[in-house]
Amino acid sequence: MLKTDIEKANKVLNKKCLDQDLYMRIYSFSTENISGYIDFFDLKNKSLLTVGSSGDQVLNSYFNGCRDITLIDINPFSKYYINLKIAGILSLSYQEFQKFFYRLINNYYNYGRYNMQLFKKISSNLKTIDYASFYFFQFIFNNYKRDKISDYLMNDDERNTKVLKKINNYLKDEESFNKLKTILKDVCFKFINEDIFKFQSNVKYDNIFLSNLCTTANLYQFKDLLVKLNNNNLAVDGKMLIAYLWNTNFYSNEINFDWIQAYVMPATRYMLDSFITEHHHILGINDIICDKNYNSDLVMIYKKKKN
Repeated sequence: MLKTDIEKANKVLNKKCLDQDLYMRIYSFSTENISGYIDFFDLKNKSLLTVGSSGDQVLNSYFNGCRDITLIDINPFSKYYINLKIAGILSLSYQEFQKFFYRLINNYYNYGRYNMQLFKKISSNLKTIDYASFYFFQFIFNNYKRDKISDYLMNDDERNTKVLKKINNYLKDEESFNKLKTILKDVCFKFINEDIFKFQSNVKYDNIFLSNLCTTANLYQFKDLLVKLNNNNLAVDGKMLIAYLWNTNFYSNEINFDWIQAYVMPATRYMLDSFITEHHHILGINDIICDKNYNSDLVMIYKKKKN
């Protein structure tokens, strides 16, 4: 598997991947306001199934007390990358972590990203956490220049320092970062490399995070996924984040069929009605960028009750 994943990474880095393989680009950090919705869920000492190739759903959930986390992602590199981030948190100071991982620092391009000296500092912990992750990134950093890794292997949809602090509890300040450092010494997540739409399991979870998966399929396919997860995987009294939508008003009746289907709210409200037990307008990414407080992003949540 490791050899195959390195071959895939070589294709991505040499721009030889097919269009359908572009999902293999890694999101450095979340593009959604996790801090804005995570307190709607009881995570302390609970179990969680989550998507999210950046690993930020996992890291923020550990920060909030979750201790049993399974990450499922179609991107095979997600496991290696979150282990790199965990090793980075354990090995680096708050400022060093920013220097190594951030694309932008205070709106300026970070030319020190993926510095080999800092990688060497991370390596010992990474090797202990997961040798395959160490081998994967040692190969990447030894064979490709930093700017090529940043531009080709990583997705460029990354926000600035101000936004990353606001949307991730563990990046809010140095104290929060060090709190997570202490927590991560005693935890270990599970990883499933699979398309969640094809996922077959009877393991029950107290919470499920689906991020913005609703935008990757039509509403009929997405509803089938919700039915499957509800029947097979969500515990009674468990909660599922069924959708995260940017710049969206739940009550909008505007219909524009050029949009991704999930953003046509009349259709979404109708199709997913039985799964929308609560919804919240939260501080949006654009709100943070523009110093506004319009609560412009939308999260929809389902809570499973006894029959």
